[in-house]
Amino acid sequence: MMKRRLLAAGLAAVMALSMTACSTKAEPETKAEESKTEAQSAEETKAAESTDSGAPYYVRPASEVTGKITVYTTMEETQQQVLRDMWKQYYPDCEMEIQADSVGTLATRIRSDESSDADVVIGGMFAADGETYHDILQPYTAACDKEQGYHDESGYYTFYDVQLMSLVVNPALRDELGIEIKGYEDLLNPALKGKIILAAPDASSSGWRQLQTILAVMGDEFDDEKSWDYIKQLIPASFSTTSSKDVYNLVSNGEYVVGLSYESSVAALINDGAPIECVYMEEGNTAMAGGAAIVKNAPNLSAAQAMMDLLSSAEFQDARAEASAGRGSNTLCNLSGLPDEETLAIKDLDFAYLAEHKEEMLNKWNELYAELN
Repeated sequence: MMKRRLLAAGLAAVMALSMTACSTKAEPETKAEESKTEAQSAEETKAAESTDSGAPYYVRPASEVTGKITVYTTMEETQQQVLRDMWKQYYPDCEMEIQADSVGTLATRIRSDESSDADVVIGGMFAADGETYHDILQPYTAACDKEQGYHDESGYYTFYDVQLMSLVVNPALRDELGIEIKGYEDLLNPALKGKIILAAPDASSSGWRQLQTILAVMGDEFDDEKSWDYIKQLIPASFSTTSSKDVYNLVSNGEYVVGLSYESSVAALINDGAPIECVYMEEGNTAMAGGAAIVKNAPNLSAAQAMMDLLSSAEFQDARAEASAGRGSNTLCNLSGLPDEETLAIKDLDFAYLAEHKEEMLNKWNELYAELN
C-alpha cells in the first residue's frame, strides 16, 4: 500500500498562494511537526547537494549515461518534449527513443516480445495497480525519494504525478440554465438530465478514477449501498463515452454542460484558453499517484536509473506542470496554479481493496448501466 506524507506547514503555505480557476472547499490544515522537519530537511538537501559538475545531486555524470535509452510511455507529446529537452541537457551522449501507447499495449509488447529493448515504462502505472506489472519490472529507489510525498512500499514505482478528479463545466451553458454546479449532488438537478458526459470506467482511466471517487465520497463507507444509490441516479442523467478526451472536449465545444474528468486535463485546457471551468467536488476528492519503473533486464540499466532519478525531481515535475499542467508527487514542487491538496477534502483510498475488487465494481457499474438505459 502506498503511503502519503503530509507536506511541511511552511511549504504548504507558500504553495497555497497559487490560485486557480477551480473551486476549493477549505483552508489548509496545520501539518505535524515531524513532517515539517522532514520536508525542511529535504529542501535543504536539494539546495545543498550537487555533483562536481555543478548539476543537481540527482543528475549522474554524463560520462556514465551513454548509448541509447528506449522509453515506453503513455505521455502525450508536450510532456515527451519536456522530458527530451531535460534529458538532452544532462545526458547529451545518450540518445532517447520513445514509443508511445497505452500502458496495457506497452506491457503486452514487453511480455510477448523477447527482443523488446525497453529500458523504462513511464506513465500509466498507478498506486492501485498492486503487482499487475511486477513481472516485467525491477525495483529501484530514485535519488529524490526523500522528497516524495508518495511511495511504493514494494519499491517498483517511481512516482512523478498525482491525479485528482474534477468536474469540467461550460459556464455559459450552466448560466443559461440558471443553476449552480459545485459537486456531485448538483449533477442530479433535473435541469442537467442529458447534459452530463462521463467516461465509462471499464474503458477509460478517468472513468475508473471517477468511479473510485464517487464510491469514496458519496457514501458513509467506501463502496457502500449509499454511494451506489447515487450512481443509480447519475447514470440515467448522463451520456457515457469510451474516451476520456471526449469528456472535456465535448464540454468545451458546448455539446454538454458538465463532465466528470481529471483535474490536470481540465487545467491544461484552461491554460490554453478553453471556455471552461474546473470545479472540485464539494463532497470531497481522492488522490492517486502515478509514475514510472525500470523494465526487468533493461539493456541500459545506468540510463534507466538516471531516468528514474530525473523523473522524481521537482525540476522535471515543475517543468512538466508548466508545459502541460499536472500535479507533481515531489513535495518541493510548485503547484502551478493548482490548489493545495489539503484544501480539497481528500479521502484516502484502500489500494489493496481496489485491486482485489476492481472487476466486481466494474461489473456492477455495467449491469446498472444496461439496466437503466
